[in-house]
Amino acid sequence: MIEGHERMRLMDEKNNNHLTVEVNWKDDAEINECKLLKLTYPDGKTAFIKKEYFLSFLFAIGNREEQMKMVPQKIQRMKWYETTVGVKALKDIKKGEMINFPIKLSIPVSEEEIIAEIKRKKSDLVLPT
Repeated sequence: MIEGHERMRLMDEKNNNHLTVEVNWKDDAEINECKLLKLTYPDGKTAFIKKEYFLSFLFAIGNREEQMKMVPQKIQRMKWYETTVGVKALKDIKKGEMINFPIKLSIPVSEEEIIAEIKRKKSDLVLPT
């Protein structure tokens, strides 16, 4: 996220009327952290748009692949551990008879948060072997 004052120009594809977009232009809690976009038209008029409305619009006009890039996703890698647990019975079954239970455990190895092509690791667990 942009933290300081930033001014960008959106290029007009057909005419030479470029639109200027500003964020964090004033030290105000309602404006900082890119909460409000200031659009300045070539004739000098300005418009103010909330960031969530702008993001909703971008999401709505995107195709399926573009929308998937905008939605945060978590990828969790799992390590499967298979073993058998043995229990020695003392009652209701022949004394000394072994009862074996197969167990399959899933252990998270790492977790990544993905937004578009940007990956951020949440944790890396080291398992004893």
